[in-house]
Amino acid sequence: MNAFGEPEIKYRDCYDKLMWDAGIIADGVPFVCYTNEYAQKLRDENLKKKERGVRRLYDLIPQEGFQENVCTCEADVILIGGKKGGGKSWVALYRMLEYAQTPDVRMYAFRKYKDDVENTIWDASTRVFPGFGVPTRSNYTWTFNSGATVAMTHIADAKEIKNRFRGVESVCIDIEELPEHTTENLNVLRELAGACRSTSGLKPVLIATLNPVDEGHPLYQLLSWYINPETHKVIEERSGKVRYLFFYGQNSDEFVMGDSYEDVFNDPRCHEAIVKTMENTGVDYQSLITSFTFIGGSYSENKILQATDKSYLSKLALGGASALVRDTEGLWTRIEDGDCQLTHKDMDMFFSNSERRDGHLRASCDVALTGDFLVIWAFDGHHVCDMGIRRGGLSDDVVPFIEDFLKKNGVRKENFTYDSNGLGLWLRENSAFKNISVEFNNRSAPTDNRLWDCLKSECAEKFVRAIKKGEFSIDEDILKRTLLDSRGHTYTVAERLREERRAIRKKDNLNRYEIISKSDMKRIIHHSPDFIEGLFMVMHLFEKKTERVRRGDWSYFG
Repeated sequence: MNAFGEPEIKYRDCYDKLMWDAGIIADGVPFVCYTNEYAQKLRDENLKKKERGVRRLYDLIPQEGFQENVCTCEADVILIGGKKGGGKSWVALYRMLEYAQTPDVRMYAFRKYKDDVENTIWDASTRVFPGFGVPTRSNYTWTFNSGATVAMTHIADAKEIKNRFRGVESVCIDIEELPEHTTENLNVLRELAGACRSTSGLKPVLIATLNPVDEGHPLYQLLSWYINPETHKVIEERSGKVRYLFFYGQNSDEFVMGDSYEDVFNDPRCHEAIVKTMENTGVDYQSLITSFTFIGGSYSENKILQATDKSYLSKLALGGASALVRDTEGLWTRIEDGDCQLTHKDMDMFFSNSERRDGHLRASCDVALTGDFLVIWAFDGHHVCDMGIRRGGLSDDVVPFIEDFLKKNGVRKENFTYDSNGLGLWLRENSAFKNISVEFNNRSAPTDNRLWDCLKSECAEKFVRAIKKGEFSIDEDILKRTLLDSRGHTYTVAERLREERRAIRKKDNLNRYEIISKSDMKRIIHHSPDFIEGLFMVMHLFEKKTERVRRGDWSYFG
C-alpha cells in the first residue's frame, strides 16, 4: 500500500504502465505475460491483413526471429542488420516504445544527411508511433502523452555531436545506416554511446542499423568476431551473443572485446586505465565496460515485407547480380568492387604516409561542369600540399581563382595541367594559360598504345600503382576539410576520396588497360569523380621535363 492506502503497483518496464493505463492489466496485477501462441496469433492476423492490402497495423508486434531477438536483447549497444529486407529500421523504432510512457525522457534517431531524414526514419516512424504520440513534421519530432519525445535529425560528424548535444542525455538512440557515419573512424558511434544515458531509472540502449561493409571499413574490425573470414557471412550461432567492450585509445582499432566483464577487466591493454578510473570515481569495473552485440536479420524472416512488396527482390536486382547476392546473403566484403583498383587499405596508406616532398612544384585541375566541383590540387613532389575548390560552371572569376592558387603554392603555369575536354576548352583558349600550361586531353594518345587506350587510362593506372607502392602522401589538414555537395550532403575530403576511389576501374577482357567511361563512374558513385580525377591527372606532368624546383627567386607565375 502507498501513503493513500492504495495498492502500490510496480511496473517491470514502461510496457506494463502502458498496458495499465489502457486498462489491460487488472488491479493488483504487476504485469501481463503473453503466451507464444497468442503472440503468433497476432502475427498471423497481421500477415493476413497485409496480404489483403491493409496499410496500417494496430496490433504492433515484432516478427519471430530477428525482430523478436532485438526486442529482448539487454545489451547497452546493439548493432543490427547484415542483410537487406530484415525489418531493422522498424524494430529499432519499435524499441523506443518501451520508453514512451516514461515522463519527459528524450530519445533521438539519426541519419547522416539532412535530406535523408524525412524519406527514411521519419517515414518509417509513421508506421510505428501513431496512436502513441503526436507528430510535428516541421522538426521531425514525436511527443508522447507522457511528455517523452523522439527527435529525428541528422549528424555529420563527432564534432557536431559535441557542439549540439553537450550535456544532453537520451535514454534511447537509434543510428540509421551506421556505416555512413563511420567511414573514417568509430567516433560518431562512441560519442553517441556516451550520450546514451538517463536519470529516469530505465536502462538506456543504443541501437544502430547497418548493411555489410568490407574488410577495410572500421566497423568490420569491431564486428570481426561475428564474421567468418572465409565465407564472409555472419556466423549464425554468434549472432546475438553479448560481448563486452572497452576502448583504451582514440583509434578505432584500440579496443578490447571479451566474453565477460572479467575478460576485459583483466586484459593488460586496459586494466590499468580501468583501475585508475575506479579509484577516481568509486564505481565498479562493470560500470566502465559496455555490453555489446550484433544481431543479424534477413529478408526470409520478414513475412510482412514479403506480403507487402512482392517486387522487393526484383528492385534489388536492378543494382546488378553481384549486389543482389551480397544484399541477400549478407556478404561482408565488397564483391561489387571486384574491379575496383584502389582498396580502403591503399587509401589508408596514402592518407597516413610521411610527406613525399622533393621540391618539384606542380598542380592539376579538374574543370567543373555546372553542378560539379572545380578541384585544383597542388603537389610538392608526390605530396599533396594544398587543394582549392569551387562549385559550378565557368565564370569570370575562374581564371583569377586558379592564378591565385598557383601563386599561393609557388607553381609556375607551365607546371600546371587541366582537363581540356568539355568546359576545359575555355581555359585552353584563355590568354592566361594558352600555350603555357599543359593540356590534359582525356582521349589523346598514351605513351604506348599497346598498354593503354588513351592518356586518361595511362595516368589512372600509373596513379593506382604509385598509391599502392606508397609513393604519394597528402596533408592531414586537407583530409579534414568539409564540403557541401549539390544534394546538401556534408563530406570530408577524406570521405569523398574514399568514395571516389570506387570509380577507378578497368574494363573487362582487354589486353590493355582501359578505364571505364565517365557515365559508368557516375552510375557507381552517383556523381562525377572530380576529386580523384583531378589527382591522377598530375601523372601527366611527371612525364614532362619543364618542372621547376623551388630555389632562388621564383616569384614569376605568368
